[in-house]
Amino acid sequence: MDRPETILVVAAHPDDEVLGCGGVIARHRQAGQLVRVAFLAEGVTARFALHELHLESVKALSAHRNRNALRALAVLGVPADQVFLSERPCCRLDGVAQIDLVKDVERHIRDIRPRRIYTHAAHDTNVDHRLAQQVVLAAARPIWPFRIDLLAFEVLSSTEWNATAPFAPTMFADINATLDKKVEALKCYEDELREAPHPRSIEALRALATFRGAQAGLRHAEAFQVLRAVEE
Repeated sequence: MDRPETILVVAAHPDDEVLGCGGVIARHRQAGQLVRVAFLAEGVTARFALHELHLESVKALSAHRNRNALRALAVLGVPADQVFLSERPCCRLDGVAQIDLVKDVERHIRDIRPRRIYTHAAHDTNVDHRLAQQVVLAAARPIWPFRIDLLAFEVLSSTEWNATAPFAPTMFADINATLDKKVEALKCYEDELREAPHPRSIEALRALATFRGAQAGLRHAEAFQVLRAVEE
């Protein structure tokens, strides 16, 4: 028997989920589908040296980023009890045993039995982003007694900086009706926004949605690489 559509988003850091698939998250929620977002790390401490991570001021910045994640995902319709934050230091996941990350993702798979998982692109310039895909591929290996489709998203200010391995999407999702929600959610990460022409600006976000839409005959779209999909 077919099961209800459930969605798992595995993102490295808070704001990656909005940049990568915020429009699609809003679409899934508007359709009444369960969406869970699991972060593998926090998103601030890469800016500090290791000996500074214990400082209360640094911890406060990290906590603020995580609170912003709850605000942003609430805008997209994801309830707080389906948001799983992390205190692992940003951009240092290569120092974490991968098996521990895999087991964390497996726990979410076991819990909600997702039909689809969204995660990062393989050739991203950010080490945590690359590891996120490796972790998802291991956790969602085809041994589960249910189908899991895997899709990779792009993150402005990271994915496009790998000029030797550009992101080549194979699936497009219409987000014309949810683009404004995506913009509103990104504004919750006020410390991360930059002025144009920085790629992490509202102008760049809208421009990418327009460009990806044009590639698929849509007004606005988010683009994905299909890592695995099964037609039933």
